[in-house]
Amino acid sequence: MAALTIQDLAGQFHDRIGIEDAGGIGCRDREIRTNRLQPLDPLSRGARCRPGAIPFLQPEGVIRLSSLSESLRNNIIQSLVLSGAPCLLLVSAFSIPPFLNRLSRRFHLPVLASSLGGAHLESRLTGLLREHRDGFKRVHGCLAVASGIGVLIIGDSGMGKTTAALCLAEEKGGAWVADDAVDLSRRGDAIRGRSPAIIRGLVAVRGRGIVRASGLVSRMRIRKKAPVDGVVRLVRRAEERDAAWPGIVKQGEACRILGVERPFCALIVGEGEPVYRRIAGWAASLNSGGRES
Repeated sequence: MAALTIQDLAGQFHDRIGIEDAGGIGCRDREIRTNRLQPLDPLSRGARCRPGAIPFLQPEGVIRLSSLSESLRNNIIQSLVLSGAPCLLLVSAFSIPPFLNRLSRRFHLPVLASSLGGAHLESRLTGLLREHRDGFKRVHGCLAVASGIGVLIIGDSGMGKTTAALCLAEEKGGAWVADDAVDLSRRGDAIRGRSPAIIRGLVAVRGRGIVRASGLVSRMRIRKKAPVDGVVRLVRRAEERDAAWPGIVKQGEACRILGVERPFCALIVGEGEPVYRRIAGWAASLNSGGRES
C-alpha cells in the first residue's frame, strides 16, 4: 500500500488529526513514513530535526520564532529541509501565521496547524500510519465496559464521551479502558480495543487538561483492554444518526468494524436521562453472544 502523503493529512484525514490550516501544500506528494514527533526550540543552537522525525512547534515556540530576525528564521527552516523533515507541525494551533506561510512557500516545506496537543496528535498519527500499512484500526472515541459489555462510544468532540465512559466505570459491572482514541484488532469474529500506548491510562478532561484515569476512577475499575460488543454514537440531532464515521460502517441497528457486525445505537445528547445511564441500559439489554469479557 502507498505511503501516506502530506495531501492525505491535509485532505481526507484532516479531521482525524485536527488539521485546521495548511501551507506549502504544493509539495503534496511528499510522503509521511514516521509518527515520531520532535519538539523544536527556535532559540536553541542548530535547530535541526533528527532523521526520520517530524518537527513541531508549541504556541510559545511560534512566538519565539516570530521574534527572530528574518535571516535566523530562514536558517532554521532551511536546516529542517536539509535534515529531511517531511513537514512542520504547529500543535494546539488553529491557523498558520503569515510569516510561516511565507517561509513554507520559500523553502517548499509544508506547514500544518493542528488543534490537538503533541501527545494526542502523535497517537492519532501513529494510528493512521498503522491503518495505512496493515489494516489496523484506530478510531476516535472512548471504550468502557457497561453491565459487563464492552461499549465503544463515538461522537464529535464535546459530546460527552469522556464523561460517559468515566461514569460507566463506576457503575456495577463497569470499567474504563480508553479515552480519545481506541486501537481495534480482530481475531476471528472477536473485536478487542485498547488505549494507544502513548496515552494509556490518561484522560483528556475539558477544562483540566490531561490527567491520570487512576485519579478519577478506582484502579480496580481500569482495564488495559476489553471486547467491543456494541457501539454507541452520541449525536446532537436525529438527522446525525446515520452520518459517516471513520472506521465504522453503519447498517441500520448494527454496524461493521473491521468487517465484523456489532449492535449499534445512536443517542441524542440532552434528551431524557444522563447519557451514561442510557448507555448502561442499552448495554444491559444486549445479548453478548458468549463474547469474552
